[in-house]
Amino acid sequence: MGGLPLAHGVEKSTSIELFADHSATARQGSHVTVPHDTATLRFFVKPQSLCVRYKLEGLDADWRQGSDEMFFIVRFLTKEGDPISQEAFLAKGTSRGWKGTVERSEFTLRREIVKVPEGAESMSVVMSSAGPATTVGIFAISGITISSIPMGAEMPVTYLRDSRIPDSDSFIWSKSGTHPSMASTLAMENRGTGSAALVIVDDDIKAHADWVTTLPNPPKIVPGDSLELRWNEVYCTGVGGPFSATYDRLPPGSYRFVAEDLSIAGAPLNSGAMMTVVVPLPFWKNFWFWAASAVVLAILSALYGRRLIRRRINRHLRHSQLIADERLRIARDLHDDLGTRLSHISLLGAYAESNIADGEARVAFGQITAMSRELISALSETVWMLNPKNNQLEALVDFLCRLVSELCRLSAIRCRIDAMSVTENVTISHEFRHNVSLAVKEIVNNALKHSFATEIKMSIQFENKHLKITVTDNGVGITREPNKASLGLENLTQRMASIRGKCVINQHEQEGLEITLEAPIS
Repeated sequence: MGGLPLAHGVEKSTSIELFADHSATARQGSHVTVPHDTATLRFFVKPQSLCVRYKLEGLDADWRQGSDEMFFIVRFLTKEGDPISQEAFLAKGTSRGWKGTVERSEFTLRREIVKVPEGAESMSVVMSSAGPATTVGIFAISGITISSIPMGAEMPVTYLRDSRIPDSDSFIWSKSGTHPSMASTLAMENRGTGSAALVIVDDDIKAHADWVTTLPNPPKIVPGDSLELRWNEVYCTGVGGPFSATYDRLPPGSYRFVAEDLSIAGAPLNSGAMMTVVVPLPFWKNFWFWAASAVVLAILSALYGRRLIRRRINRHLRHSQLIADERLRIARDLHDDLGTRLSHISLLGAYAESNIADGEARVAFGQITAMSRELISALSETVWMLNPKNNQLEALVDFLCRLVSELCRLSAIRCRIDAMSVTENVTISHEFRHNVSLAVKEIVNNALKHSFATEIKMSIQFENKHLKITVTDNGVGITREPNKASLGLENLTQRMASIRGKCVINQHEQEGLEITLEAPIS
């Protein structure tokens, strides 16, 4: 059908209209898309020719064509000529020997048996295209013979025998119907039958034609006898005028409805119309739907995962806050309770030392006073470490500067501190603050006790999220007491490793020691 021209937009041409479900609105055009849930598609075809054949490519394997009936009829009449009954034999579709024209086609012998009804005394034979109003086509018969073997007789009685001329003395054929000129005869001598063919060419969907015969001197027929009817026939019938083709529940896909014009003899005329119909996939079967669903599901999963993470973070923050609150409580209790008691002990020791005459007792009270002051200092450091309010880098730098200055002052050693100025809020963990402060305190204490240094320098730098503290002394270094130096190095290394940091010890060539602590703040 690739060469079939489209008929849309051409006057007096075959046209196609599409109705989806029960809609009264027709869809026209060469390409139509219908919803995927359409239950019924009805193609309404207005043919240019008398009839058409059609198919829905993508569903129909072969052509479809409507066909209506023409008839060969035997009517039984009373004595007065009134009809009492009839037997009609259909000619519908295309006969087996049809080859496009009556002249080229092969007639098929047909034999039927009918029984004479009660009250019948004569009969009439009718050939008619008066089937449905839309019937069109060609119907031809020849060699009509009607005979009977009466009850008790040995020889058959022939009531009607076809002859060479339809209006012979034996019977009379006459044209009838609403359009009698569609009835004609065709000589059949060249077919070797020796008779003429009666032909009806019905090309008018609003009319019909008949061949009707009566017997001038009909033999008496006997009710109850069986009549044998024989005739040769050939036919090609169809449906003329507009018609509808209905299809239910088409699967998703692309289809092409093709209507091809036919001649009255059923031959294709190479003209017609076509319409492409697309039934899309349901949206839930499309790739984009599943892709969008996957994206939405991924987004929802991400949001849900983010919510879970946020919930865990909030739970961790609440837990951290509880710990911080508990540390603050402990710090306050230590400061308010133990600090007061130690201060009281220190005051009592100092009073006793200044008022007791015994030299040994005075020395003992002096030791008690010194130890109390050391405990107060240690307690102050502990309270500072426990207090969560000091979880800022600035607080740590201030504490280290005060710590080193106080230790050097008590030991009468010069102290030089070079600390950067913290201009931003940098939060540090309790573990970081604890380990760094203890490491610095241990380095300074070791220098004060073992290095014989006269000066201690401390440098504090913060770059690229890393805190770097360098403590330098001008003492004797670590060569004179290797065991203690090794133990101190091990402690410092472990402390810094616990906060993902490192400790580097450099021995100067002449004198002194340089210890560098470095750790990331995250």
